[in-house]
This record gives sequence, structure tokens and C-alpha cells, in this order.
Amino acid sequence: MPNDRITDQITIELVHDAAGVQAALTVCHQIWGPESAGDADVYVAVVRHGGYMAVARERGTPIGTSFGFLTDNGRGLHSHFTGVVGSHARGGVGRTLKQFQRAWAAERGIEYITWTFDPLVRRNAWFNLIRLGAHVVGYHENYYGALDDAINGGDETDRLEVRWPVADAHPAEPVQPAGRLAIPTPPDIESLRSTDLPEALAWRRRLRAELGAHLNSGHRVVGLTADGSYVVEPNPGPDRSPDIQAPEGLP
Repeated sequence: MPNDRITDQITIELVHDAAGVQAALTVCHQIWGPESAGDADVYVAVVRHGGYMAVARERGTPIGTSFGFLTDNGRGLHSHFTGVVGSHARGGVGRTLKQFQRAWAAERGIEYITWTFDPLVRRNAWFNLIRLGAHVVGYHENYYGALDDAINGGDETDRLEVRWPVADAHPAEPVQPAGRLAIPTPPDIESLRSTDLPEALAWRRRLRAELGAHLNSGHRVVGLTADGSYVVEPNPGPDRSPDIQAPEGLP
């Protein structure tokens, strides 16, 4: 099993039963709100039938969680959520949760892990594309429909989908545009939603019109600049691999 200890006080464990699910959902409620996670019995059914759930604890108190289910006849794992409570958001717990998930997938012969994230959240883009080295594989407009949780409320749920190869994942370096299209992101969209929702929605429309339109018309994201802009270029021709590759160099 993967390394299950971050420090002497913080550990990660797999969830196998209803008690573990309840511990994981307490984290979800702290991050996204009390109505965010849905019914516990669904998670119990998934983890008892091959799905994935883990909980990070500090001295026994849940502080982080991750949940996913198998896809593509077991070749992939879709990671539906990974989250860490605010007091531990900068302590490496999220990255260790993702590496724990990756090791679990490797033990089972799973080839890749996918997940979605809000392309306007710059820190998540940095974590996913730079720290983890995941590859952008698609842009989805209003993916979940309306969500009334503590993070997404009032906005539409456009998402980037990424793929993280289990056998060959490594961090990436920021890239320079070098004549390619650079599409900026706001410094802190979550704060902007609470202080100026119309401007936050304007950012959504701009990013959808630029990044979404380009990805849906034959372009790809090749990386992220140091200031959080997506660097985009035309996809390679049909004689080359269609997989989107991050530059070599979270969660």
C-alpha cells in the first residue's frame, strides 16, 4: 500500500465501511457545505464494490478526503473529489492524497486517473498541471449544472478535465508563451465571487469564449505560465499522438 503517513500526527487511510464514509463526508461538509456531498449510502456502495475513498486525519480528526470510481472497464479511475479543510490547505496534504490515490491505482493496474476542476481557480490549475503534471483533455461548459454549495454558488460550473497517467506522472515547469496564445486567469476567483459576482461571471464568459472555444475547435493546453495563464496551441496532426502532454519537468 502507498505511504500512509505525512507526519507523525497526519496519516491517510482507505475507507472500507460506513464509519469511514461518515468521516470523509465531515470533510466535504466543511469544504463545500452541509448539503454538498449527497447520501452516505451511495459512497458505501461504491467503496464496497471496487471504488476508491481515502481520509487524511490529524491525530484522528478528519482533515482531507478523496473519492473516485472505476471507468473504461477498469482502465481508469475518475476522481470525483479531493479536498482538504482550510486550516491544512497549504500543508501538502492534498498532494499526498493524490499520490496515495495514484499508488492505489498502480497496485490495481489502472492506467490513468481523470478529474475535473474549475479553470478559473488559478491555484487548482497550478496544482493540477504543474505540481502533479496532469494533462488537459477537454473543456466542459456548465458540467454539473447549478451547484448551490459554499464554493460554486451563483456561478456556472464550467470545468477542465485532466488525465493523470499512473505509470508516468511527474511535475511540470511553467512555460513561456513563445508566440502561442496565453489566456489569463483571475488571481482569486473565489474571493471575487463573494465581492463582485458580476465581474466573476464576466471572467467565466471570457474564459469560456477563449479557452473553451479553442479547446473545442482543435487546440490544446501545453502548460501554464508563472502568472497563471493557460498556454494554448493547435493540436498535432493525425499522424501524432492525440494525447495532450504537459511539459516535462498536485493533489
